[in-house]
Amino acid sequence: MSAIESETVEASSHTVLAAAAVPRESPDREIAREVCRAISEDRLLFQPEVVCAIDDRTDILYREMLVRMKVGDTVLLPGRFIPALEKLSLMRPFDCFVVRHTLEAIKATPGVTIGCNVSAQSARDDPWWQEVFLELENDTEAASRLVVEITESAPFAPIAGPAFVRRLQRMGVRVAIDDFGAGFSAGTANSCATDIIKVDRSFLRRVRQGALCVAELSRLIGIAQGMAPLVVLEGVETPDDIRIARDTGVHWIQGYYVNASRCTSPTTC
Repeated sequence: MSAIESETVEASSHTVLAAAAVPRESPDREIAREVCRAISEDRLLFQPEVVCAIDDRTDILYREMLVRMKVGDTVLLPGRFIPALEKLSLMRPFDCFVVRHTLEAIKATPGVTIGCNVSAQSARDDPWWQEVFLELENDTEAASRLVVEITESAPFAPIAGPAFVRRLQRMGVRVAIDDFGAGFSAGTANSCATDIIKVDRSFLRRVRQGALCVAELSRLIGIAQGMAPLVVLEGVETPDDIRIARDTGVHWIQGYYVNASRCTSPTTC
């Protein structure tokens, strides 16, 4: 059996990843260590991507901070390192770091609303979040400009998850369900009573490819609109996607096409 090792990494005066008991030779462990080093060496990148109105791209609902990790000359997307953190149950400290970073950005940009992702694995009210909760309670103005997007790449706890959502909302934070239809089911989303539902990009891609009709996507949008005040269609990449999105009746959109002027390529933004 491989040896077990504990690691602690300090970043921005916070203990970010601590006491991770993982096999010494595990590939996931090496990825987690690289994330630790990236935090310590300020190699985590945050690419803003706007969520805007379909008929007025200057009407911005919020800016989502998409996390990336720089390794040498390569910029890694979350899919290259988040699964390892989830397997090792290290998402909570990582997500706490990301939320703190987002709050710093909010305080540095008055009047701007910013969102960030939190794994469903992290969506539970426990000691990891107490410092973040205290900061939100002490700065309600900043809290009102924070959007927390919950992603279900890990299982969402049926009791602890909705309780976590309600606590954030009591502090004035808006909560979004990400990847609706692909990750979160309608039942799970309905139990949370979130402020925003983001329809997964795969549905728009399937319409584009002819595997799904616009009417079916419209029905999904309608279901989401019945559960949340605000609905966002993700994955808008072409002018034709704008036409499709408009036909579904959705008001808010997000994707490379509407953010092309703000980033260099769809791979790294």
